[in-house]
Amino acid sequence: MDRRTLLAIVIVGIIIVLTPYYYNLVSPPQEMTPSDTVNTAMVQNEGDRGSTPAVSGESSEPLEQSSSATMDAENMDRPWYAADPAGEAEMVEVSTPLYTARFSTRGATVHSWTILPTQPYLSEGEQLVRPSFADRNLVLTARGGMGLLRTEEKNFKVDRKRISLNKSSQPISVTFTLPLPEGGYYREIYTFYPDRYDVDLKLESKNLTRLTGAPNVWFGWGGGLAMTEQDTAQELYYSQSMYLMGKTQETLKGNGKKVEEDEATGGTDWVAQRTKYFLMALVPEQQADGARLRTFVDNSYKGKHPPKLYETSLSLGLAETGDLNHLIKLYLGPLDYGTIRAADPSLEETMSWGWKIIEPFSKGIYWILVWLHTFIPNYGVVLIIFSIAIKVVVWPLTHKSQQSMKRMQMLQPVMKDLQAKHKDNPQKMQQEVMGLYKKYKVNPMGGCWPVLLQMPLLYALFIVFRSTIELRGQPFIFWINDLSMPDALITFPFHIPLYGDHLAVLPIVMAISTYLQSKTTMTDPNQKAMLYMMPIMFIFLFNNFPSGLTLYYTLFNLLSWAQTKLIKIQDPSLAKAVEENQLEHEKQAMREERRARKKNRSSDS
Repeated sequence: MDRRTLLAIVIVGIIIVLTPYYYNLVSPPQEMTPSDTVNTAMVQNEGDRGSTPAVSGESSEPLEQSSSATMDAENMDRPWYAADPAGEAEMVEVSTPLYTARFSTRGATVHSWTILPTQPYLSEGEQLVRPSFADRNLVLTARGGMGLLRTEEKNFKVDRKRISLNKSSQPISVTFTLPLPEGGYYREIYTFYPDRYDVDLKLESKNLTRLTGAPNVWFGWGGGLAMTEQDTAQELYYSQSMYLMGKTQETLKGNGKKVEEDEATGGTDWVAQRTKYFLMALVPEQQADGARLRTFVDNSYKGKHPPKLYETSLSLGLAETGDLNHLIKLYLGPLDYGTIRAADPSLEETMSWGWKIIEPFSKGIYWILVWLHTFIPNYGVVLIIFSIAIKVVVWPLTHKSQQSMKRMQMLQPVMKDLQAKHKDNPQKMQQEVMGLYKKYKVNPMGGCWPVLLQMPLLYALFIVFRSTIELRGQPFIFWINDLSMPDALITFPFHIPLYGDHLAVLPIVMAISTYLQSKTTMTDPNQKAMLYMMPIMFIFLFNNFPSGLTLYYTLFNLLSWAQTKLIKIQDPSLAKAVEENQLEHEKQAMREERRARKKNRSSDS
């Protein structure tokens, strides 16, 4: 085994050893208690029928007029901005064809948001709100020299308790109002649509900033997003918070073990936080004045790898009247490319497309897969057809690469003879070898360049298959019931280091295909150890990868192996040189045998 082979084995071994640490960056999923689920059967309030309050919230005017009356005697001794008594909060229930939600009048916070299984990638309802931190969601903070107001500590009045929308319904609004002294108020007006995950949210106030002395306010989502996937390693690898300022996007990933913060001032297009497949975003109609991203620690979590929890907030300036008048779009739904672009085109930046040079390849692959799926209902069959199509596209490149490797393989005996003949004169040996390359039109780099040209495509495939929601929950055949997850045939009651707690079949098939392909393309006998090492390493590496990704690479390997077997080198001069070299070897062997016999006879005599 030469030094290069040994170095390659060491490098690949290091990658395999470090892979488990990649998966251990995150925590196991948290179980949801029955009390956290949402009852999707909601009855429409009689007062909701036949009327749709305007977004401006005229329906809540009576609350403004009676606001001073709500400041009852027992609360007069407390500062107006102090926390209200923590009485039993009332719930506002919202039901639409796409999701169900429950808002609390304590803080006007959203306590549950369940995405309904209306899409192929949603086999069941998915709860996106973390129950333990629901009181931090959609909170406004106004801090000034005269007082600090945190709306999660206040009790709001609400103009309706139930909203139910069907596919033909008109948008319906609900208004949360916080009465303030001197006839003031702070309002949050939510408008829900039957066919959209995004919600229009209007913030308006009277006397709020005069009472607090705050130059601006912060409004954000601080409860994080719930984990929805079985593969928690992948789930939290993609979990992050971010903001967009013009063309600049900043991301904060954190690790859940310490508090981290990133605050910036300037025109802000949106703030967001995401998991692998779901997104929460706050998109102001007019650019906000700044953004804040913050991680916080779940002190109740006792495991080794705590979950990632984020606070994402917008800094909102004041209208000319000195109060709030902002319209914000709240998106809380799947990371579906078409859906988030419909909410706001710039939210596309929250998706994972890879580096800028890779992004066009990733989007092209994504759209081809989605387009094929409109004709072929099974995504596994789509991947088979797609792998064949990709092989046809890269056929000229791989053909040239494999042809070059075949030539190199054929010339190996001739090159060995030159190396042995000029072993004491490296310069002469190099000249002879280069002359041999030139004579038979062999490019030693011919096998590398085609592979390098394919790298952007291969990397883009890796990104799309791992991060797009379309493959989530999509079955193929037999035991492969989710192309976004490993195709586990057997689950072990224990964990095997570097391998996992299950046996996936496709990585084994892929290892066999890798062996077959490597065996047909290997040109250097000194690298024979890699022929066996690489397939074994792929079994360990791909055992925890999505089965859709493994399926594609397996098919691609098999097609490459078939292509190699079909390649015929039509070069009479090269074949003649190899044949002459073989004849010369046989003659040399016969001469050496005759000399040996002659020497033996001389010694006997």
